[in-house]
Amino acid sequence: MGLLGEPKMTVRFFVEPEQIAGDMVTIQGAELAHLAKVLRLGAGDAVTICDGTGMEYQAVLEEVLPDAATARIQERSMSPGEPRTKITLVQGLPKADKMDMIIQKGTEVGISEFIPVITERTIVQLTAAKAQRRVERWQRIAKEAAKQCRRAVIPKVHHPLQWRECIEEYLKDSRGRMGLIPWEEMAGTGTGLREILASARGWDDAGGFLSVWLFIGPEGGFSEGEVQQAAAAGVSIVSLGPRILRTETAGPIAAALILYQRGELG
Repeated sequence: MGLLGEPKMTVRFFVEPEQIAGDMVTIQGAELAHLAKVLRLGAGDAVTICDGTGMEYQAVLEEVLPDAATARIQERSMSPGEPRTKITLVQGLPKADKMDMIIQKGTEVGISEFIPVITERTIVQLTAAKAQRRVERWQRIAKEAAKQCRRAVIPKVHHPLQWRECIEEYLKDSRGRMGLIPWEEMAGTGTGLREILASARGWDDAGGFLSVWLFIGPEGGFSEGEVQQAAAAGVSIVSLGPRILRTETAGPIAAALILYQRGELG
């Protein structure tokens, strides 16, 4: 039960922008099934609609049919839950189900995109079919986490890339981008993340880089050669302090530190 005077939280549903026409929203597919069969909502119930662009719509259901539900928009606004600083987590593919937790917690913190990457020390071997199934599951996890933490944009989970492909992707448009690679070999001796962020040049008028790419290694970390390749591409090598973080916690923690430094957490 919420505190006295708190606004009532409504259930969030994600739709494509083209499903919004004027003041009317059409809800279909999996979101409709969740609305009608799981939550058993009906005409007159209030809902929050997100179109994946950062916009939120407060709406009231008008009709719930087997193939579609319609809702009328009462208010529209930009979501306060989306950070200005866009963080892409380049995550060395870990073992077992650790990636599930990384995506769930990273979404809650405010990460915008996830790029699984296959590195020298990656243990997991994925066929094309298995990788596709993993990506589909990870995308579902991101969607559910986005709903739970009241975000208006579902983070995109990319198909796994090889390390060299990832560096090439970073270099395609790195001018408005800050790259950071925490490396355990620098723990307690290298330039700290806070110092790097405080001294960085290139923050835009809104208060943040257009994007930050955060590179996190798998179990065993990045090899020295991979770190050198990242540095050659303009990625800053940083230390997260004297304690070594596990691969499944390093990304969400570092992302939280970045957003805190930018005044977007806490």
